[in-house]
Amino acid sequence: MDLREAIKRRRSIRRFTGELIPKDKIEELLNLAMWAPSGMNRQKPYFIVVKGEMKDKLVDISRKAFNVFISKSLKEVFKDKESVIKESERFFYTLGSASIVICVYRISTVEGELTDIQSVAAAIENLLLLLCEENLGGCWMTGPVHLENDINNMLGVKGKKLQALIPVGVPDVTPPTPKRKEGRVEWIGWD
Repeated sequence: MDLREAIKRRRSIRRFTGELIPKDKIEELLNLAMWAPSGMNRQKPYFIVVKGEMKDKLVDISRKAFNVFISKSLKEVFKDKESVIKESERFFYTLGSASIVICVYRISTVEGELTDIQSVAAAIENLLLLLCEENLGGCWMTGPVHLENDINNMLGVKGKKLQALIPVGVPDVTPPTPKRKEGRVEWIGWD
């Protein structure tokens, strides 16, 4: 699959088969993801790959994040789409039966928060495209980050800022292709 195909085919996967992906495959993909650009080439994105009992504890934290923080926003944004709210709840309550969850952190640099966040975001997008290329899937989640302290305490993390959780696994669904919104590019100085 070429890059253009991966970009167009990548979807947020929220249902997985539960099949465990071999550690060496995840390690290979993470090493490639970390080739992303980073501010001043500091290479500060940091990944923690979680499975087993600790993953189950992340599911519990995700459930709590949904109940305390996310459900209210969903009800506001999707007030006429109860099915979207229910599907989101199911995902937060199970993390889609993903076999692993990757916790993505940023380490503060002198460049500042904006640069640090963008460096991590670039690595996350690389990872999601690589997963797609391998016929695997992931979902970039920020909702559980509301409970960063709970997650950090559970994982024993200090001195890093949690940016996202990415449940990863073998997809059990093929989400539809969403419509692309128009009018998101402006041309100045072009005749």
